[in-house]
Amino acid sequence: MKGRTHLAIGLGIGAVASVSQPLEMMPVILVASGVASLAPDLDGNNLLNKRVTKTAKLIKKGGVFVGGTLMALALIAYFLDLNFLSFLDNKWFKQQNSLLLFGWGAVIIGLSFKGQETLKNILMSILSLFLLYYAVINEFWWLVMFALYIGLAGWFAHRGPTHTIWALIYWWYMSHLLEVNTKVDGLALISTIAYFSHVLGDMLTKKGVKFLYPIVNKVFRFRF
Repeated sequence: MKGRTHLAIGLGIGAVASVSQPLEMMPVILVASGVASLAPDLDGNNLLNKRVTKTAKLIKKGGVFVGGTLMALALIAYFLDLNFLSFLDNKWFKQQNSLLLFGWGAVIIGLSFKGQETLKNILMSILSLFLLYYAVINEFWWLVMFALYIGLAGWFAHRGPTHTIWALIYWWYMSHLLEVNTKVDGLALISTIAYFSHVLGDMLTKKGVKFLYPIVNKVFRFRF
């Protein structure tokens, strides 16, 4: 099932659930249900990580050039007089910042030699670390769980652990913490139903999902 179909179903669930909620709560419910309906496919490429995938593609294509340029600027700033390069800021290009720039250039070059899918997963993991830091500092425990989810999901096989009952339970508890934080009644149930709608939708395809893996290796699929 395509991502846009999953999203449409998730938003539909959110819209129906919003009928009994105060109007100001509707955006929270729609965002939560929309994200939940797409989240299982973070083990691959979908609408949620589309921009990260594009960034990975750009780094793959131009990483050597960009990284090499940064390293060259760092070396120039470190060893030479910058007076003849008026576009460079002498105050910024101190020894520490020059070394930092050199390091970033080396990292970008290193990343450009990785496969695009691996590179995308690395970028998602880096993003999750920033989210994790922000969440811990502000004690947003639902965001801690979400950060861990998006950082790890891409490293699993497609339609693997993110399409199991264990991921569904994980998502429910994360959504419960979000419900407590936002005080939107029933948000955990709405978000979990939207998540399950994705898994159920994939059960309607030929490939199906291993919903009880690793306890049971059976593929669950419904063919009509």
